[in-house]
Amino acid sequence: MKKILPFLLFSLISTEAQIIDAIAIDVEGEAITTLEIQAVQQKMNMSKQAAVEALIKDRLEKSALKKADIQISQEEIQAKVQAIAQAKGMNQEQMQKILAQKGLTWDSYIKQLTTEIKKEHFFKEHIASSVTPPSIEELKQFYNTHKEQFSNAPTQMSLVVYNASSIEKIKEAISNPMKPIDGVSKQNILASSNQMSPQLLELIKKTPNNSFTPPVNTSKGVVAYFVKSKGEQGQGSFESVKNAVTGMWMQEQRGQAGQDFFNKLKSNAKIRVIRL
Repeated sequence: MKKILPFLLFSLISTEAQIIDAIAIDVEGEAITTLEIQAVQQKMNMSKQAAVEALIKDRLEKSALKKADIQISQEEIQAKVQAIAQAKGMNQEQMQKILAQKGLTWDSYIKQLTTEIKKEHFFKEHIASSVTPPSIEELKQFYNTHKEQFSNAPTQMSLVVYNASSIEKIKEAISNPMKPIDGVSKQNILASSNQMSPQLLELIKKTPNNSFTPPVNTSKGVVAYFVKSKGEQGQGSFESVKNAVTGMWMQEQRGQAGQDFFNKLKSNAKIRVIRL
């Protein structure tokens, strides 16, 4: 009996180890293992069911990409690499060193990046294209039901920029706004509040509509702004935040379209749960 016990114990340990790293779910021939589920749970800090759903979605996306047979050129991949490097303020060599420090090879990174580019193409062609631009009525309805989300949204301001080399010229232009003044240039602009410096934004806010701001010294000369119209302070009016409303509406609709597409894939897919 004593001779049998070590063998039985070894068998139990081996069986348990196999179960821990065994196939849990089969999605269209793509396996999801119990170890993967545990890893996603820990890394993403989510429940087991949420991890399972995330992995099923990953397998369905891979299956859809494979069927779509999207081809990505080396030029597009390289352009994406350069764009990412520039956004991070580094060059490709610096990126490679940082990835190596994290234990990621350049080949594996390019493979992941290629998959992400394919996903972007797939989303644009098969999902985003199904979302039609909204009507004004739809946008206004969306705005009215989400007003609190636009309280601090960027507002559009209609301004006329007066620029001159001296403050005397600017003062002359302010005194005679309809008269052309030598040495003073005028430009009509639409400016977004989130593109202005805090100082300029505060100056515009304090200036009533159809009035001039005080002259401001800049590196390009002396500037004064004639405020034609500006978004309301506090809760933005629909017109002042129309672009932000449109962007949020499109984002929500594309998110819903993506979820609907995934649900359709899932309902038509062959998913076999082996163990959980």
